[in-house]
Amino acid sequence: MRLPEVCIRHPIFACVLSIMAVLLGLIAFQKLDIQYFPEHTTHSASVNASIAGASADFMSSNVADKLIAAASGIDKVDTMSTDCSEGRCSLTIKFNDDTSDIEYTNLMNKLRSSIEGINDFPQSMIDKPTVTDDTSATDSASNIITFVNTGGMEKQAMYDYISQQLVPQLKQVQGVGAVWGPYGGSQKAVRVWLNPEQMKALNIKAADVVGTLGSYNASFTSGAIKGKSRDFSINPLNQVETLEDVKDLVIKVSEGKIIRIADVTEVVMGEESLSPSMLSIGGHSAMSLQILPLSNANPVKVASNIKAEIARMQKHLPQGLEMHLAYNQADFVEAAIDEGFAALIEAVILVSLIVVLFLGSLRAASIPIITIPVCVIGVFAVMSALGFSINVLTILAIILAIGLVVDDAIVVVENCYRHIENGETPFNAAIKGCQEIIFPIIAMTLTLAAVYLPIGLMSGLTADLFRQFSFTLAAAVMISGVVALTLSPMMSAYLINTTEQHSRWFSRVEAQLQQLNHLYINELNKWFVRKRLMFGVAVVLICLAGIAYWQLPKILLPAEDSGFIDVTANGPTGVGRQYHLDHNRELNSVIDGHPAVGANLSYIEGEPINHVLLKPWGERSEGINEVIEDLIAKSKRSVSAYNMSFSIRSADNLNIANNLRIELTTLDRNKDELSQTAAKVQKLLEDYPGLSNVGNSVLRDQLRYDLSIDRNAIILSGVSYGDVTNALSTFLGSVKAADLHATDGFTYPIQVQVNLDKLSDFRVMDKLYVTSESGQALPLSQFVSIKQTTAESNIKTFMGLDSAELTADLMPGYSTDEIKAYLDEQLPSLLNDAQGFKYNGVVKELMDSQAGTQALFLLALVFIYLILAAQFESFVDPLIILLTVPLCIVGALLTLAVFGQSINIYSQIGLLTLVGLVTKHGILLVEFANKQQAQGVSAIEAALSSAKSRLRPILMTSLTMILSAIPLALATGPGSLGLANIGLVLVGGLLVGTFFSLFVVPVAYVAMAELKARDVVAHLRLA
Repeated sequence: MRLPEVCIRHPIFACVLSIMAVLLGLIAFQKLDIQYFPEHTTHSASVNASIAGASADFMSSNVADKLIAAASGIDKVDTMSTDCSEGRCSLTIKFNDDTSDIEYTNLMNKLRSSIEGINDFPQSMIDKPTVTDDTSATDSASNIITFVNTGGMEKQAMYDYISQQLVPQLKQVQGVGAVWGPYGGSQKAVRVWLNPEQMKALNIKAADVVGTLGSYNASFTSGAIKGKSRDFSINPLNQVETLEDVKDLVIKVSEGKIIRIADVTEVVMGEESLSPSMLSIGGHSAMSLQILPLSNANPVKVASNIKAEIARMQKHLPQGLEMHLAYNQADFVEAAIDEGFAALIEAVILVSLIVVLFLGSLRAASIPIITIPVCVIGVFAVMSALGFSINVLTILAIILAIGLVVDDAIVVVENCYRHIENGETPFNAAIKGCQEIIFPIIAMTLTLAAVYLPIGLMSGLTADLFRQFSFTLAAAVMISGVVALTLSPMMSAYLINTTEQHSRWFSRVEAQLQQLNHLYINELNKWFVRKRLMFGVAVVLICLAGIAYWQLPKILLPAEDSGFIDVTANGPTGVGRQYHLDHNRELNSVIDGHPAVGANLSYIEGEPINHVLLKPWGERSEGINEVIEDLIAKSKRSVSAYNMSFSIRSADNLNIANNLRIELTTLDRNKDELSQTAAKVQKLLEDYPGLSNVGNSVLRDQLRYDLSIDRNAIILSGVSYGDVTNALSTFLGSVKAADLHATDGFTYPIQVQVNLDKLSDFRVMDKLYVTSESGQALPLSQFVSIKQTTAESNIKTFMGLDSAELTADLMPGYSTDEIKAYLDEQLPSLLNDAQGFKYNGVVKELMDSQAGTQALFLLALVFIYLILAAQFESFVDPLIILLTVPLCIVGALLTLAVFGQSINIYSQIGLLTLVGLVTKHGILLVEFANKQQAQGVSAIEAALSSAKSRLRPILMTSLTMILSAIPLALATGPGSLGLANIGLVLVGGLLVGTFFSLFVVPVAYVAMAELKARDVVAHLRLA
């Protein structure tokens, strides 16, 4: 290969190549989106069905079973579950990670066809089930806007203004995908409150009221008049536009008397929900909106657009209405990215210092240092071409690349300098030195790239996260390899000055290095006769690493300090809204007043939910885990009305489960035994200190009244069965009879129901009437009997089997694998022969991630071995080079154990990166030793000569990689947990790996000399 020589003889050509890389990178950088994590798509689907008033039992046996049968022929299903409760049933399908977009589209079409083909649903199901694509679904908002009413604005007017005026404007903001809310109120509805006494007196049935409202609401077209010379279109005007119009509607005419809606009802404009959501902030009534960006949008840019829109809206808000951006996820994302860039700058400075220290000349040091901006900026062009974003993992890759990209240039400079010291001119030394190291540079570059090659063949969460990191790092290394063969040789030929006098400090450094080299060779010489001892030490260290791996906690991702805590409060079974209103102050007392809390958004949505927003990171001394521990301790002391649980709101938008879910299944459909087993497992989970807020889906916790209709009494009384059921639905429930197309341009539902103050007890049945064929008004209590009972509020299935779902939150300080190990040991003994269990939630996510990572490690080692074998034309040399891999992993795992860290995706990325890094040392040593042996020297002499000449570049490259990782290990602030994990892995692994590579590789080279002599492939090649 003559590329280095061409660039040495044509320096402008070499410069142009690097300048073009920098320019392309700068242009691409402007187009890159900013995200926290790379995008991860989970292919899933949901089917939702509803029947008003139907019990969970009814929905399970009449709806869920049919949905399961229809979905059973769908391929690539990872998990399938149904959840039935009063009035509703949902089927949720999660597809395998390797499902492509095209396959997903076909599967969704097949699912829709299967569901639409079901023709035996209960007649009471008005609307057919809906099939929803959940690929872009998310559970958390990126931005929360709050509205506090400090003036005299009425609550309903506030809700209407936000929903009708502000929400449409926010939906038009570029990049906004959805606007949820407003929360804290309910939209308006026309309430038609039935008066049973008046209805009885005037012989009006509930169906008459509903039918009248519906008939006048029906829309129609009236065609056109066709004239001789022109046509005239006829536009029917809506006759029902106000409450007065509704009141004036005629139900019937009896004995010459007109009976109108107002005669038997009270018509008012009220709230659609009978129990609207409530939100308070600092004791003030408030409302909120939650905003989600499009899945492919830049969240930082979207947040900037929202801020600009809020600033514009502020000028037009009604007096007394305050609007604030209470939570902005982009703040965390930007802070984490800024932390990464700060570590990047620190790494550049540290690496530059070590290069100057070892080379002793700014002119010589500028050769590898100039590689840093060329590779770092140039890699942005590759990221843009691959569709990557600027995120925590790609910045992490660039930081690590700093230590790597100077390696190749250092090898070039060091080898050229060695020839200069032997009397060559810089020009000739550059040509001769570069020819010698072309092969090692290509080998080192391809080897590191090969580590990440298998990721392109994998799918799933681990692969999606690893891919952008690994391909960015590999691209930077590939660029550095090109620079090392183009720009670095040219600069070596023209910048290294043989007449330059070294400074006094460098002379001392050089003397120390010479002394270190002498000590190293003497010590290495002793180990050639201690092969068995070295093997024993290596085995002991590997065993220690195994113990460390076994003992280290294993989690999916560390919980970063996002500054957002979700608080849920579970009250006693069956409590109503008034209970939450009475005890809400007690709940909020836990949160209010904490020095780290910036805002407490207190919702009542069925049960209380609190969004706790912490102060900015620089304004508080406590981390989010410390705050949660404080809140847990305080809640246990002062709150008796609820069981409270606290969880960190993730800012990564990966939708990774953060709680434990266990699916107990049974083959024999014996739900009583399943319920008994679930109770035992619930007790097992409650007894474990690492779990809290344990839930059991099969608790018979719903107080219910079973209503029976006496069909014989209906027939004997001459009453229509349909009139009885319609009366029950209308009087006791809330029926939407029509819509009011109001004069303000908005449409409001018309809800019909008996006034709530008449529904306080079951004696209401004596006051509600139906009319017989003879016109006699008969009380509903004559046909209806009610019996109190308890029932399951939820009925679930998992993979088509009856199931009980056990859920729990993980307590701080307990890892996922510890909980899994506990359950693996204890849970099976609680099951009978027909029962089984599957992990879901965070445990399943961890298991899938570990399986993917293990396959990745195995494939990486195989790919590296094969590429090294192809480069060295030997099956033995790669074995020698790879011997240091397990030893560097020893250092990494022991470092994690010493600093109390865990095995997670970050540390696994670090371990995988180590595999490529430490092989670089082995390549340098083995390649030089092979050249020495080719000249006729013995294996020991070749190994010693290689070790002596390569000590300096190995130390330099190791120190540059270690120093580039130190800012990561010492990172603080948002996103720092992940950076610290990978930083510790690399620092510990490189320190130990470098030390052992300097001894193990030469000794192994000599030990395998005999095996290598019998290498059939090598002999055939030489022949």
